[in-house]
Amino acid sequence: MLERYSLNGTWELHPVAEFSGLWLSETVPEEGWVKQELPAHWQENEAFAHYSGKMVYRRTFPFSPQADRIYRLEIGGVFYKYRAYLNNYAIGGREGYFYPASFNITPYLKAENQLILEVESPGRQTEGKTDPVLTGIFASDQVFPPDYNPGGLWQPIRILSSGPAYVESWNLRTDQLTGEGALITLSLEVYAAAASTISAVLKLDPENFTGLGFERVFQLELQPGLNTVQQQFELKGVQLWQTWDLGTPYLYRATLTLVSGDERWDQVETVSGFRVFTVNNLIPYLNGERLFLKGSNYLPPAFYLSKAGLETYENEIKLLKASHQNIVRCYKHIEKPEFYQAMDAAGILVWQDFPLNTSRPLTHLTGALQQLEEMYRFLGNHPSVALWTIANNSGYEEGPAPVKPAFGAQLKKLASRLGELDPSRPVFPLSGGQGMASAADTGFHFDFPAEIFRFNRYRTGGRRRLIRLVSWFGRKSFSPAEADGIKPAPVISEAIPAAWKQAKTAGELKAHSEGEQGETLRFYIDRLRFHKYNPTGGMLLYCFRDLQPGLSWSVVDWQGAPKASFNLVALCYRPVYVFALFPQESYRVRSILQCPICFSNDQHGTDLPVVPVKARLTDPRGQLVWKDQWTVRPTSDQESIVLKEVSVELMLAGTYTLALSWEDQGETIENIYQVRCQ
Repeated sequence: MLERYSLNGTWELHPVAEFSGLWLSETVPEEGWVKQELPAHWQENEAFAHYSGKMVYRRTFPFSPQADRIYRLEIGGVFYKYRAYLNNYAIGGREGYFYPASFNITPYLKAENQLILEVESPGRQTEGKTDPVLTGIFASDQVFPPDYNPGGLWQPIRILSSGPAYVESWNLRTDQLTGEGALITLSLEVYAAAASTISAVLKLDPENFTGLGFERVFQLELQPGLNTVQQQFELKGVQLWQTWDLGTPYLYRATLTLVSGDERWDQVETVSGFRVFTVNNLIPYLNGERLFLKGSNYLPPAFYLSKAGLETYENEIKLLKASHQNIVRCYKHIEKPEFYQAMDAAGILVWQDFPLNTSRPLTHLTGALQQLEEMYRFLGNHPSVALWTIANNSGYEEGPAPVKPAFGAQLKKLASRLGELDPSRPVFPLSGGQGMASAADTGFHFDFPAEIFRFNRYRTGGRRRLIRLVSWFGRKSFSPAEADGIKPAPVISEAIPAAWKQAKTAGELKAHSEGEQGETLRFYIDRLRFHKYNPTGGMLLYCFRDLQPGLSWSVVDWQGAPKASFNLVALCYRPVYVFALFPQESYRVRSILQCPICFSNDQHGTDLPVVPVKARLTDPRGQLVWKDQWTVRPTSDQESIVLKEVSVELMLAGTYTLALSWEDQGETIENIYQVRCQ
């Protein structure tokens, strides 16, 4: 677009029981309207703090339309569906909360204008309903209060101006790597008011580095209406986008201009990158190299996404990098544009869920297919977005119940359509299954104290295929509402461990629960790292951060502060990691402690520095009962190895301590395990 006119700012809102022509007429009531600054969710306004249902939005604005211009109203995002009227003309509507849509308003613009939107956002979903809203985590998840509703115009609204033709949508796709660069496909949808011959000029300028740019010019023969165009070309010498732990996430500012003679009709731009991401037997490859995934499931960073911005996501990224994560899963929701921009720039992969809940199947696919296509248009240019999931069944709150065969068939149809739209990314129809025929990732719900060791059954025999890509594991901890952590602990559920109930303060409960949460996470990560590429391709814990105080699965609390469990995750996700695998939680006196000491290296490259490793086992009195040391020369992205199998007879009752230490980039790292002997 060549010009933009913002319609953000002060709007008037009016809740209604039903939409009708009354709200478009001259007799519309003037009482009951409430002002709100947009973009925003209506519950951010105190008058609608608990409201769900239907809302009328209106705004008046002046405008001076020019001849030979096309004007479009772009609505950036509305929870959940809407219909728009300009000067009493119905100009269109959409269903789906996350994507922008534009409407040609050229015939309806005047010097003074009134814009009205009828917006509907139903309340929380119930099990008896069918044909649900496609809002994923926002529809029914326990992380939100019971009366929560994100309804509203939560993304920017503006008018776009262009010449007789404009870009409706566009996508740059990396098809394959060549010896000297990459093969790229440019896909275009161009609307033309009349038949014409124009040029499409694509410029690619380095965005976050100094280097060569590129320019390609394509001739377009346009017919009246929507024109679909595809052009494939090679970029020799292009710098490839990589994750931050492998190198630099090279980005280019892509500018596409429609030119007729000396006149620019339209111009759009985005920041994108070029890379190839594939999955072979659930082992990921980035630009042809194996990549071990270490990450977490990512929930919305705020109850109301309109208030999250680039700074919000950049603060999250600091913690993701501090804990050595190279991927996040956008868990059952689609984020703001700023989220994907931040992940592109940071070099963190995004595993993207479509917001379709398995507990409320669709009875028809029309609406889902339309929103699926919009998801691709919305996110397709982001190099960080690497993997799609149609439905996620790995979440503990919904349980691991299998989906019905008919719903599974619908998921396959949706996945097939998304694969046609986007052949450059893997698509999982259903995530989180645990059947032996599962071709996708899995989730596990085993928990301490004794139950978690049942996970070991998946490390041998045919069940090993179920740990090829583990996208859900974890344990709850408690985050108090009081910052000082010394207020009395609240009354808590009978379902929590008995040891937690002995806590006298919220601070004690927080410390105890976070310690157990960290041990659970380390248990899983140690074993999955042991099976790196044999057969495990990666792991994502549940989840990254809280939305509110109380019991939750996250490793970052509701105020954005890392929990004690976060520090243990940061240790376990280090590129160079030394760990032990204990076959049981506790031992009896005079029994033999046998466990392997293991070494894992995720660094890529040649001539990696040698790693000195030490191990010390002390008894309950602090006396040394065993020690050893090694000098390890790691190879590039190697599979985990066993340094030694420890075998020691435990002679005393109490707690034994195994201390593992190693040198990593001039820093001494310690991994401490404690083992009970009774």
